[in-house]
Amino acid sequence: MSDDRKVRWAIIGTVTLVLTLLFFSERVQQELRAEPTAAFVAIEVDGRPQGRFGTVEIPSGTSFKLHAVLEATTRGGERVFFTEATSLLIDGEEVSGSALRPWAGPEKAKILWFSVEGPRPLVSLPEDSSLDSVEFRSLYRPDWPRAWSIPGTVRPVRESATPDARSRGVGTFGTQRYHVRIELFGQSSELIPAATFSSIEPAELPAAAGEFPTVIATLEGGLSLPSRVFGLSQIAMTPAGRQREGVRLNDWYESGLAFSHLLVLRAMVDRADVALDEVTWQPVDLAEGPEWGDASVAPGDLLRAGERIVVIFDDRGTEGHLDYDDLCMDFLEGPKIHRLGEVFSGEGLVEWAALRPATGGRN
Repeated sequence: MSDDRKVRWAIIGTVTLVLTLLFFSERVQQELRAEPTAAFVAIEVDGRPQGRFGTVEIPSGTSFKLHAVLEATTRGGERVFFTEATSLLIDGEEVSGSALRPWAGPEKAKILWFSVEGPRPLVSLPEDSSLDSVEFRSLYRPDWPRAWSIPGTVRPVRESATPDARSRGVGTFGTQRYHVRIELFGQSSELIPAATFSSIEPAELPAAAGEFPTVIATLEGGLSLPSRVFGLSQIAMTPAGRQREGVRLNDWYESGLAFSHLLVLRAMVDRADVALDEVTWQPVDLAEGPEWGDASVAPGDLLRAGERIVVIFDDRGTEGHLDYDDLCMDFLEGPKIHRLGEVFSGEGLVEWAALRPATGGRN
């Protein structure tokens, strides 16, 4: 065979090999890669290297990340995880190194993030309704990046992001649950995913409350209990409904799924080691209110006018004195932060109760 023919056949062989590899590359990668089986959300708290599953409690203001995790099984039966987390804590054991891998395809992965919330800030159950009618929903968050790892927030969809709301601390504390959907698109499927993997679904609640990816961000001291219910639905029931569903609602409250104003107040006075009907109330004048301080007004104390009870939150008016410009946590129609002047107006009697957590009480 002449040299020219050898060169020509060598070129043809090379081109054929390249075309074959290009044609079969996606199929080859699919055959060799680990096979995805399930999706999860891992939560990485600032200062802790591991991404954790389930419920994580943090002080308000602590930064955290949400990691999408795609579990897969290799041809040899090895369990691996596609994620950008550098380490995961699974069943009490740290997983790192080669068991964690960034996604390398061949499909293109699209990451969609959702928050999981109750139906409304305030859910009023009719006389003949039960908690079974309260549905949890996954709400797509277009304001969150479509990325494997994103900054975490406990701000629910329904919370206002206005400068006034932000200045009052709205969205920096409370309870939030998360859901992720990982869609894989092949070369022949750019509109419809070839496969979709989702983390635990809202339909699994309330039974799966303990394993659902959740962050509870709480304030300090007397505000720790009322601050944790922000972002949850407040349940209002008739007396007959409370008689019938009270035990279940208490379970939901303990699981961080929903709450009632009365349950929050009872938990706060229980932590102060007093009974609700034994709380000492003193009349106050919000035009010339008492001073702020450990021996007087403090965050977590109560104010009431008639049956309306709020939790004192922050000194925003005349510094050092309780007045109409100070802030409170109000639970009339779902948890909100209001100026005292927005709640108490006119000449009605306003009463104050100091509510200090007892030593060793619940945080």
